[in-house]
Amino acid sequence: MLGAPGPYAAWVSWLDAYGRGEDLPIGHLAPIDPRMGPKMFERLMVQVDKAFAARQRRWTETLGRDVRGLSGDSVTGVAAVAVVLTNARKRLAPLRAFTEHPAFTAEMRDTLRESLEKTVRSAQDSLVKTTRHAPFELQSAVRGNDMLRALAPPPPPVPPTSAPPRGRRVIL
Repeated sequence: MLGAPGPYAAWVSWLDAYGRGEDLPIGHLAPIDPRMGPKMFERLMVQVDKAFAARQRRWTETLGRDVRGLSGDSVTGVAAVAVVLTNARKRLAPLRAFTEHPAFTAEMRDTLRESLEKTVRSAQDSLVKTTRHAPFELQSAVRGNDMLRALAPPPPPVPPTSAPPRGRRVIL
């Protein structure tokens, strides 16, 4: 009879799915740190890098496909560019969340964050260069939908300033 998979097998299974574009729950996975043992830690680091690179590649390929699918019509092009870049920013959410996961060491999170920023910056720079001679509206749409914004940490929650009003509500 086979026992339950250990932390390494659980991580590898999760990372394989993540690399394929699946967003499975991650809270059940053990922290990855050198206390796992140096060999297991090194092997998991290779798996993390491989899965993250695969997911970044999927994001880049999807963005490239979406950009290539845009029409040359400048009237609908501006709105279409905005939609494509908004969708690209949304697809960055799982990558950004991965770079901040508490199961990783601080050094791992920093390395992953730098890699993601480099990928997104390269894509953004490429779009800006591609639209350099395009109409101003299109250039503005690319700059106004900067994908690097998706990598910024969310603002802290704002505490409520006062208690909700008590008493009767007036309905007109």
